[in-house]
Amino acid sequence: MFSKTDHAYETLRRRILDGTLKPGERLRLAHIAAELGLSEMPVREALRLLHKDGLVHLNLHRSAEVATLSFQSAWEIEEVRLHLEAFACATAAPYHDANSIEGLRALIAELELDLDHPVTTARRNRAFHTLLMSRAPNGFLRGHIEELWDRTWQYSSASFFDFMPDRKPVLPVENRRIVDLVEARDQKGLESYLTQRLEEIRLAWNRAVRRARTAAAADEDRHAPAPRVRVGG
Repeated sequence: MFSKTDHAYETLRRRILDGTLKPGERLRLAHIAAELGLSEMPVREALRLLHKDGLVHLNLHRSAEVATLSFQSAWEIEEVRLHLEAFACATAAPYHDANSIEGLRALIAELELDLDHPVTTARRNRAFHTLLMSRAPNGFLRGHIEELWDRTWQYSSASFFDFMPDRKPVLPVENRRIVDLVEARDQKGLESYLTQRLEEIRLAWNRAVRRARTAAAADEDRHAPAPRVRVGG
């Protein structure tokens, strides 16, 4: 049965993940309850559940706000997700058939249409990887990967691609290679390629961090006060 708490939880979760509620935005209990036509109790419980999901921060004064993450924290979550996803995709590979392969190739074709739009690119890339690992026999693993993806979605859905623009054009190439290996039933080749892909993503992250630090240092130099020049003896 879909309870009042479930209704509040799903509504707030959807708004957080689609960006309607922004990181750091305050969540007012009374306002949310009135908007949803609920008492405060199910909304309070929904906020506790979202806190457990890592999507909401509860502070000591019993107020709540949409969780914020540093880029470094978001990357650490992403890195764990990528490792788990590689394992899930490898275990799912033997269970794919002609229909699912066709679906994966269709998603790659859609992905190639909007590489200039980070949010659309991220959504289509996520749809591809969700279908890719959907045949993994371990349901807990699939669910945990989705939870990790949700925790960083407001960052990975756009900011990661803005931060690592060199990742966007290679996505269709990588995804097509993965599907080719799955279709060929080349399990060893697939596992090797997924490991290689992880390393390439890590290197792209490191390059992006170096660029950001260089840009920050240059910006600091531009805004530094001019040295004082002594006039006279």
